[in-house]
Amino acid sequence: MAAAEHAKTTQAAPIDSGEVEEAVREILAPFERKEGENPYTIHRDLQETMQNLVGIFRNEGDLIRALEELEKLNDRAEHVSVEGSRLFNPGWHLVQDLKSMLTVSEAVTRSAFARKESRGAHSRIDYPGFDPVWGTKNNVILRERTTMTLRQSPVPEMPNDLRQLVAEEK
Repeated sequence: MAAAEHAKTTQAAPIDSGEVEEAVREILAPFERKEGENPYTIHRDLQETMQNLVGIFRNEGDLIRALEELEKLNDRAEHVSVEGSRLFNPGWHLVQDLKSMLTVSEAVTRSAFARKESRGAHSRIDYPGFDPVWGTKNNVILRERTTMTLRQSPVPEMPNDLRQLVAEEK
């Protein structure tokens, strides 16, 4: 309800027809490529890369290899092709999903590479210990065009009412 009320008072941003046309060209490009790769092959290779190199137990060497593999997969995804029509075409939908999957995979890998400790579900074989310093900062991955960078920001202080609830649970 609050979002609907806010939308009523917000002015719509102007639509740039050039941006719309570029987005349409980009989204339809896989139909134009006759020699491109099948998106399911790239998807399978992405799953294998993440499972084998960025799984539950990680180490620096595997994470470096994963980043190299992800770069190759991104390049391959740029040349993917699909057949058939635009109606109910799961291969075409996967092409669009691959962009997000590759982005998230790279962000997770870069963050895991930077984190030199083991905590919760993040286990670094080469850094098995818990480092309390990591409890004070968050990894933030920023994407600018085709480049991802990692920045660290401090963890905000826990609000007093939440801190009281946590204390009561102990």
